[in-house]
Amino acid sequence: MKKNEGLSEQVYNYLLFQILSNELKPGEKIAEAKIAQEFNTSRTPIREAMRKLESQGLIQIFPKRYAQVATFSEKEIQDIGMIRISLDILSIKLVAINGSKAELLNLKSIAVQCLDAFRNNDGVQRRKLDSDFHKELCRISKNNLLFNMQEDLSLKIQFILMHNDFKSVNDEQHLYQHIQIVDSLIEGNIEHALQLDIQHLSEFYCLDIDSPIEFFLKNA
Repeated sequence: MKKNEGLSEQVYNYLLFQILSNELKPGEKIAEAKIAQEFNTSRTPIREAMRKLESQGLIQIFPKRYAQVATFSEKEIQDIGMIRISLDILSIKLVAINGSKAELLNLKSIAVQCLDAFRNNDGVQRRKLDSDFHKELCRISKNNLLFNMQEDLSLKIQFILMHNDFKSVNDEQHLYQHIQIVDSLIEGNIEHALQLDIQHLSEFYCLDIDSPIEFFLKNA
């Protein structure tokens, strides 16, 4: 059992890298036999790894048929955007109460690194750090359930960032908004931080909502 658990984790990491580096593309079938041969293993640990990836939304399993890399519709992407904004709003409010100056400076460092990765054309690192920024915002809210919900979205978001061309935003300006959000938090301007974050994500996910700031903050 322990050997299988170790192999399952190895296969999981292998497939995750293949998916997030675009070696495996959306809708592409996963060749179980080839992976089994490469790892010199039965299909049991491979299927365990695939079930984990399915639970994270990165692959789709069709029992007794095949598994393939996931695809996301425009509606599904917008649904993720709605949830992400809601999580960030609560995170920002809690960070204002529970976050320390040191934690906010670390959050700003992640934002700066993300922008640097974009400027250096490092797409993999840019996507990871973009996701890490919002996860860290949740983490310093000191609400573990909130963090777990954001972490659950993290890999889906990296995947979506890779495979969708968000022409509605200027990438550099979009990533610079991370820095502006943190600066507002450091200054204690929570309302401005909330407005920036809502604008940041609603534009990115092309949410079909009139006055998104009012929509998300009314009665919030």
